Amino acid sequence: MTLKVSIAEAAVFARLRDAGRAGVGDDDLRFAKRSDLAPEDVAAFRLVTRRQGLLVVMRCPKRGAVAFQGELPPKRWADGHDSAGRTVKSGESGIGVHPETGRMFVSDYDLMSLWRKGPGGYEKLFASALTPGAERGAWSKAARDAVRLLNTVLRSKLQHGAQDDFTPPIGKKHPGVTAETRFAAFREGEATYLDGMAACQAYYGRYVLHWPYDGSGNFTYAAKPGGNPAAA
Repeated sequence: MTLKVSIAEAAVFARLRDAGRAGVGDDDLRFAKRSDLAPEDVAAFRLVTRRQGLLVVMRCPKRGAVAFQGELPPKRWADGHDSAGRTVKSGESGIGVHPETGRMFVSDYDLMSLWRKGPGGYEKLFASALTPGAERGAWSKAARDAVRLLNTVLRSKLQHGAQDDFTPPIGKKHPGVTAETRFAAFREGEATYLDGMAACQAYYGRYVLHWPYDGSGNFTYAAKPGGNPAAA
């Protein structure tokens, strides 16, 4: 019997093998393979969330992207558009090439929400423009400091704010989530893979976090900065 391995599967194997040889632990390697976050970044998320009392929820990159996370630069806003404003999409395994600059990139990490342990539960660190409907603007200081700290240790840096906190301007649709969306959560050093919207919603419920999506995954409203809005 001939064993056939695709180029993508071989790339994932090589990436995980090299990370293991560099000292990444077996548990982090297994989680990286499931979530498609860089193995080193799985370890980094666990370390920072444990030391800082944080809870971080991420949308997982495309399947197979783990082979290139931390090896190719993460996708920036400029990589997603050409000079005519047309969208530049990444292909299989999250790899993309800008048609004008030739810059190669891998799908960036999508931050969903960011929380810090407080006396009454997890408090939201609002990682988006504080002015509703603004695409860009100042975040809360606590969220800014937490993301800056994460980016000092992540190989694939966070490129933008939290999806849960983003209220789109008039005429722009919120990305929402789908039943098949995969998530990775890091709670005070504990990594949890969440395979689908229902699993993520249940995770939010377990820790009394505000879930801003309806049953179809459409965005409803963002929670306010600070406090524990789901319990309010």
